[in-house]
Amino acid sequence: MTLFTLSNQLKQKTTIVWKMIGILFIYSLVEESHGAAWQVIKHNGREYVTAQNIKDFYRFSSLEINKGSLKFRSPKIEMRIKNGSDNLYINTVLFRLSYKVVQKNNNYLFSRIDLAKLIDPVLRPSYIKTAKRFRTVIIDPGHGGTDPGSVNSYGKEKDFNLKLAKILVRDLERKGFRVRMTRSTDTFPTLGQRVIYANRINDSIFVSLHFNSFSSNTAKGIETYALSPQGSGTHNERGIKNDFLRGNSRDSENIALATAIHASVIKKTQADDRGIKRDRFTVLAGLTMPAVLVEGGFLSNPQDARKIASTAYLALLSNGITSGIVAYRNALR
Repeated sequence: MTLFTLSNQLKQKTTIVWKMIGILFIYSLVEESHGAAWQVIKHNGREYVTAQNIKDFYRFSSLEINKGSLKFRSPKIEMRIKNGSDNLYINTVLFRLSYKVVQKNNNYLFSRIDLAKLIDPVLRPSYIKTAKRFRTVIIDPGHGGTDPGSVNSYGKEKDFNLKLAKILVRDLERKGFRVRMTRSTDTFPTLGQRVIYANRINDSIFVSLHFNSFSSNTAKGIETYALSPQGSGTHNERGIKNDFLRGNSRDSENIALATAIHASVIKKTQADDRGIKRDRFTVLAGLTMPAVLVEGGFLSNPQDARKIASTAYLALLSNGITSGIVAYRNALR
């Protein structure tokens, strides 16, 4: 199949798929952009694009600015953020940008990295040139064996990860996927071994399953990670790194897959939305296929912990992940 054919199929399929999870991709509007282009400007040594340029390029019908709050609108999509913030909402889904929006004179600036590596793939998945069909989902239950992960009075993270993985295997197989697991028992493959195993499997995507923990028991909710792009910081560590990691060849697919899964999981579970974030986790950095890491709640939070110990909640999580993967697969047909 040629890229041209794949692109055309994406254009026909994606709008329907993503309406179901609350994100509308507007590539059909962008195609009629009448020559609009990104106009990159430099600020403090970094490349940016103005909010007005983004509004024109993606043909939003309006850009409202009120006391530093920016709101881009078209008939079925709303994108909003505040000056000085890295919390970007596209419809109801929260994304964490690599860099905060800044103001220069009368312009509000978005980093070019965030535009190229997050906003554009989410708004225009049909333009992801590396997108490929897949048959196999590789499930990675985090930790295991001598590594328990986080622990609370209900149990160990490694066991919850594996229990969720086994439910997810069943759900995915019912949807026609071939499924592989980096571990199916209480063993501990190293991160490197997980990467090597996954990279041997063609036509695949990779989903790593974890549950969170924090020093404060008030933190709760679900967050989904994709690999940080080259030249950006990470959610947990703001230092900029210019190393190109193997997984960066799939940056656009990573964020599209993360969007599909995260939006679906939040919708199914009604959990607090902690956003789609980027980091340089070892298990994501060395992979050659689209990959995400899902943190399904906080074992350190009393409310989340009770839910995680419930098979019913794990089934909801699995259903959300499965629905997101199906939506992503359908977009590639």
